[in-house]
Amino acid sequence: MFPFLFIAVAGVALAAASSRRQKSNQAWARAARELGITLKPTAGVLGFFGKYSMTGQINGLTVTIDTHQSNDTTFTRYRVRYPALGLGLQAKRQHGLARVGKLLGFQDIEVGDPVFDEAIIVKGDYPERVASFLTPSRRVAITGLIELYPGSKITDTEIAYSKRGLDSDYRQLISTMQRILSVAQELRAIDRPNREAADRRLAGDVGEALEILAQAAPSGDPFIDFARKQQIGEIRYAQGDRAGAREVFKELAVQTPADPAADRWARRGASDSPAPTTPQPADGPEPAGEAAVVAEHLFRKENYSFDTMEIFENEYEGKSVAWSGELKRLRRFDHDRDFGDGPAVKAVFSIAVLETDIYAGRDVDAIVRLPHGAEGEMEIGGRYSFRGILSRCDPAMRNLFVSDAVLT
Repeated sequence: MFPFLFIAVAGVALAAASSRRQKSNQAWARAARELGITLKPTAGVLGFFGKYSMTGQINGLTVTIDTHQSNDTTFTRYRVRYPALGLGLQAKRQHGLARVGKLLGFQDIEVGDPVFDEAIIVKGDYPERVASFLTPSRRVAITGLIELYPGSKITDTEIAYSKRGLDSDYRQLISTMQRILSVAQELRAIDRPNREAADRRLAGDVGEALEILAQAAPSGDPFIDFARKQQIGEIRYAQGDRAGAREVFKELAVQTPADPAADRWARRGASDSPAPTTPQPADGPEPAGEAAVVAEHLFRKENYSFDTMEIFENEYEGKSVAWSGELKRLRRFDHDRDFGDGPAVKAVFSIAVLETDIYAGRDVDAIVRLPHGAEGEMEIGGRYSFRGILSRCDPAMRNLFVSDAVLT
């Protein structure tokens, strides 16, 4: 009796394994077909356990998706190779041991961007050239990739990402590769609109960044255009244009149906209703709290951009602030794409440093609308106090917008 039971159980297990294998075969074949690359035949015992591999050229870059075994565990590996950058570049996610190593003299090139420097370990043969190469648009692309796929490694010749388990959903295979390709194209190409827009966002001029991207002609490269669209969607959402943002994110979700960032942003933009607001007391808006506490809540390192936006809308938008900070930039305007008509003053203050551990931190800026004439009372580098209303958030750049503000 026992031998027959054993044979029956084994038969059921083999049938289930065969069904899973068939579904995986179909997923990999479809992904290879839609990416336009070649799936290599698999060879395994009785048709099972064979390795998967697809490879080919996409827009002049060599792409490979394959599987490999390590300690009886299957890993799915994504790689995109490009012509050598000539920098000896290496970049990956920052971690505690790396920070200790830095104190001991190990290399970690800093570019002067606290968000990027805290999140990413960078090495290279020519530190000054590496720092110059890592423009704001490239820093945003690299940080976004490593946030979504923490094991990603970027070198002078390739981007590689390996994850535990077999990816057997064709949408996941395609979306992951498209995300990596968009970053690879950003590294090897100089896309002036993306670079200029990222510079403007970093400086707190979000409306100007949107204008640059909206007026830019298509690059002809789908992966650079993908990065542009993502910036446009995030900016429109941050400015309160949910309908416009929703259309952009819907396009991105179709283009990369299993990309976690595109999917979450698409869902955040799906509602036409305004974000929930807390009833305001009769004597004015409820206070948001101390700048350091608000910054830590919004921008802690485990938050993705869409998490930050959700927290901001639900808990901080429309609340009053009484903060102080070091003045970084200042200009008078008659019309501003973020704050509307003037005359008024647009000031950028560093209001908080996020202490992620004892070795590193990052700045959070407040972009503040002040009355006309306030510029005569301030100097760059001085520390000033102000009161106003939290109106917007640009999560990718760690910028908070404060309207109707006055110096105190």
